[in-house]
Amino acid sequence: MRELINQRATYVFAALILVTSLAFWLTVGHGAAGLNEARSVIWAEVILLAYVKVRWILLDFMELRSAPIRLRFLFESFAVTLAAGLILITLFVS
Repeated sequence: MRELINQRATYVFAALILVTSLAFWLTVGHGAAGLNEARSVIWAEVILLAYVKVRWILLDFMELRSAPIRLRFLFESFAVTLAAGLILITLFVS
């Protein structure tokens, strides 16, 4: 049992649950209502949290961490570009 708990995937899974809870609290849970932030900033934060989740899932559960460097660079650059583009759209459109 101790081997299961001490695996990296277990820690990443726990972190994914925490990040999902934080994103839920910011949106549906109405936790951000007391923060006095603009809706676009809140959604930018949620997009950033989604980027973190996608990165952890692909690196640790789809084993991109041990992939060839070109493939990992392609993934990292695509994910950063997509997240940055969505955040910019969210901030400038709203």
